[in-house]
Amino acid sequence: MNYFTFKEPYTERGRTVLEFNILPEKWCTFDCAYCPVSREKPHHKTDAVQHFPPVDDSLAELGRRVLGCAPDLLFINSMGEAVYSDRLPEVIVFCHDLGLPVRLLTNGYPLGDPKIADVAATCEEVLGELKSTSEDVLQCIQRPVAGTTLARYVSGLAGFRRRYTGHFILEVTVVKKYSDDDASIDFFRRAVGEICPDELKVVTIDNEPFCRTLAVSPKRLAEIEALLREELRDTITTTA
Repeated sequence: MNYFTFKEPYTERGRTVLEFNILPEKWCTFDCAYCPVSREKPHHKTDAVQHFPPVDDSLAELGRRVLGCAPDLLFINSMGEAVYSDRLPEVIVFCHDLGLPVRLLTNGYPLGDPKIADVAATCEEVLGELKSTSEDVLQCIQRPVAGTTLARYVSGLAGFRRRYTGHFILEVTVVKKYSDDDASIDFFRRAVGEICPDELKVVTIDNEPFCRTLAVSPKRLAEIEALLREELRDTITTTA
């Protein structure tokens, strides 16, 4: 039985991207208040790799999709954390056997686990996220598994980035009233400097209905992005 789900192929910077989800339900470190995954689907909170059914049929469907659209990149963007599937290494190997590079999305926290980091490192691109700027916000809004701390979160991202030889993308999400004040921007600047990603994305909440109250204005987002990009440029210049 195929339980992967696929988005329509799209073009990104001249490359055709096929994006797909490998989880039958949501499994994640967090239970974010603004999570885009429908509450009609079960939400499982975990920080451990889980056992999932065989993926032979799902990989066969992936192969058919690849033949149909001839993508340049396969993007594993799942409901929650694909890294918590024990089938992920098999999926990555299959993608590589098709001769295609892989981008993996993760909230970033699991990259502090050496075994999970080793699996992620087999992908050509890894996209990690950072959304909270204080322990209170992390616990209140992202609602993580017990024992999760913001300090461990950032150090895990930074440690992975130092060892990873692929293309590391950091996506910073600015949340109105929670991470758009000056103190929060200072935190993001320090984190960007410590992690020093190859590519930086600065976004805000864009899914309904949460974007109505939690999205910062385009002007404020542009101001914050400029500050974070300045920090990244300064870091790269200093370490060059």
